[in-house]
Amino acid sequence: MAMTRREWIAVFAAGLAAALWYLRDPSWLADQTTGLRGWERTADGNGHRWSGGHASFFVPADAHQVRIPVATTFDAREPGGDRPMVVAFTIDDVRATRALLDDTSVHEVVLQMPPPGSRRLRRIDLRTSVTREGNRGVKVGAVSMTPDGVNWRPCCLLPR
Repeated sequence: MAMTRREWIAVFAAGLAAALWYLRDPSWLADQTTGLRGWERTADGNGHRWSGGHASFFVPADAHQVRIPVATTFDAREPGGDRPMVVAFTIDDVRATRALLDDTSVHEVVLQMPPPGSRRLRRIDLRTSVTREGNRGVKVGAVSMTPDGVNWRPCCLLPR
């Protein structure tokens, strides 16, 4: 027995709804980043990834706080290379905090996360006020999180 047009529409609508539900919170997003280059190691063994002017990554939604180590370079020989840099952070497109980088030391930015909601992951974006030569924004180290405000653990952007 052939399906009627109404039945075809119902099957299509159900399939579309299922696809949209899946894409609303896919598990594969956990490892996705944009605007971040590959890992580099320094002489002391620490790792970092350079961002461009805008970068994003995902953290588990159950995080109470997220700690992001950031640093930049200062080089008066390049145009604007000695200017301080403001790094703005957003969580799911909502402004979270800003950090002023006015030296080469690593600054640990701690984000207070909103309540988890219904998704497994939250997106964190960072935007720099300037970029250095080669479209370099900030060095981003391994990110850590705490679900309870006390016990910190690595969560994402882990060196490979």
